[in-house]
Amino acid sequence: MKRTIKHICLAEDDPDDFYIFSNLLHEVDSSVKLTWFQTCEDLLRYLKNGSDLPCLIVLDMNMPKMDGQTCLVTLKKEITLRHIPVIILSTAFKPGAIDLAIEAGANKYYQKPYSPKEFKTIISEILAMPVAEQ
Repeated sequence: MKRTIKHICLAEDDPDDFYIFSNLLHEVDSSVKLTWFQTCEDLLRYLKNGSDLPCLIVLDMNMPKMDGQTCLVTLKKEITLRHIPVIILSTAFKPGAIDLAIEAGANKYYQKPYSPKEFKTIISEILAMPVAEQ
């Protein structure tokens, strides 16, 4: 059964990219809650707490300490978290990396766009994704 995305967790180490994503998300749908993490470790700690799980996770691949691929694999190994769709939004756009992310369980892989218009289009696509009931 499809439901509306109400809460997104964003793992993004760059404050400028967070700011852009946050502002454009607010323009597309101001009702969506956005929780931001600058490291994958912080994201995983939050998710394992389990008190306010998101409908969707948006993950950058180029992260400090634990990279996005390792974070994705870790998420998909956790039985209580594997149902949460993961979208990759990254400057890393090599075919091998994309294939690895999809094989590891990413639902979609987007290259970070250069224009606000393209970024808004990606955010609209993300919000239109079907999300299963938990």
